[in-house]
Amino acid sequence: MKCMICKHGETFDGFTTVTLEKNGTTIVFQKVPALVCDKCGEKYVKGDVTSGLLKKAKEIMLGGVKVDIREYQLNVA
Repeated sequence: MKCMICKHGETFDGFTTVTLEKNGTTIVFQKVPALVCDKCGEKYVKGDVTSGLLKKAKEIMLGGVKVDIREYQLNVA
C-alpha cells in the first residue's frame, strides 16, 4: 500500500503501540500489528484490529481500571 501521508513510501508488516484515553482512563496496547511506511514511519492499524482493541478497552474500563498496559494478543476481541 502506498503511504497516504508522505505519498512516497510503501508499507510493510510491522508493529505499533496504541494508546487509548477516555474519562480519565488510559489503556496502552503494545505490539499491535500494523502497516508501517518505509519512508516516514506512519503506521496504519487495520479496521478489524481496531475494533478488537476498542471492544477490549471497553471491557477494561467497565472493570474500573484507570491505567492498563498490555501486549496485544490475536484473541483480544
